[in-house]
Amino acid sequence: MNSIIAYLLASFLIGALPFGELASRLKSGKSLLKEGTRDTLPPSEVFSLLGIPTGLIICLLDFSKGFLCSYPLAVYFLSPEPYHHWGWISLASLLCVIGHCNSPFLGFKGGRGLAPTSGVMATLLPVPAVFSLLLGFFLAFWGLSSKPGALSAAGAMPLLSIIWVLKIKPQDLFYLYIVAFMALWTFWEHRDELKNYMGIKPLAPPNSTEPEADSQKEIKNLADDFPKD
Repeated sequence: MNSIIAYLLASFLIGALPFGELASRLKSGKSLLKEGTRDTLPPSEVFSLLGIPTGLIICLLDFSKGFLCSYPLAVYFLSPEPYHHWGWISLASLLCVIGHCNSPFLGFKGGRGLAPTSGVMATLLPVPAVFSLLLGFFLAFWGLSSKPGALSAAGAMPLLSIIWVLKIKPQDLFYLYIVAFMALWTFWEHRDELKNYMGIKPLAPPNSTEPEADSQKEIKNLADDFPKD
């Protein structure tokens, strides 16, 4: 049991390592986090601060977080048959992504988790992961934002994984649980963007009032100007 606790803790701490923030502070003296929010800067601004070579290295390091937690650490802590413990691997992988998104080293702020999620998926289900990532990258660079790419990849990964497992690798059936966890977490981290795409407006605060339409304002102004007896 101690080895399982160590595995889960190590996965969370590895996920929490803020490679991008450290590189940005050292290189430009600026943060990758938007002030007053948990959101990160748009990819164009991130690569502007880091430079393309450094930015790509950071993406690779964040990707490697998910790989480390789902492969070498799993083998080390859960041997001799680590992948029979798919439940613990699922939890450790999710904790890695949660650590990335809520790093204690950054006041429980962080990225949105796409890179470590991709590392987990590419390790356990490489073929569906590659196709999902290609779709995500295409939409991200086409739209100049990581948000539609992340959401599309998160939506495509379960569908492609189900097809892959049922048709090609039925022995990997339990990995679909990990895919489901990862997809749900990605949707949760991008919930505001998802609401915007679905046309759901955030609720107004209790003490706030909706702005009046122009026609309503004109009627009110005419009523105020009309002489009263």
